[in-house]
Amino acid sequence: MADHQFIFFPGKWIGEGRIAFSASPETIRFFTKWVIEDGGKNIIEAIQEVEMQGTEPSMKNTFQFSNVTPTSFVVELENDILGRVKGTGLVDPKSIAWEFRAEGRTQGDGLEGFEVYELQENGDYMLHAEYASPDQFRTIIDGRIWKKSE
Repeated sequence: MADHQFIFFPGKWIGEGRIAFSASPETIRFFTKWVIEDGGKNIIEAIQEVEMQGTEPSMKNTFQFSNVTPTSFVVELENDILGRVKGTGLVDPKSIAWEFRAEGRTQGDGLEGFEVYELQENGDYMLHAEYASPDQFRTIIDGRIWKKSE
């Protein structure tokens, strides 16, 4: 965990990439911004804003990371569409990952999925995420994030 600046230390991160949907051959470009803060008592709070090309307004996700150990954590995601979902995360020297399963939700529509952030030599992260709705429509996200210069 010591090598990871993303999630585990306060800061601002920005990124971009592409989103694909199983119901369409097209992809949509996205831009993201993360603001990560120390919530105290072994809790990390983060706000992620996602802007998708051709859509308004941006989507806002609130994350809370807790029970952080050198190899794992608990993650909670909340937004206006999903409500609140809870998942588990893993950390190794080269990646940070988490998953949500339908049984982990406290409200929302049963979304399941995962996100993986792979540390690059320059400190950026390549990200890959996949989510499935209860009707099995899939969303696939690929991109890159980097620490924003202050």
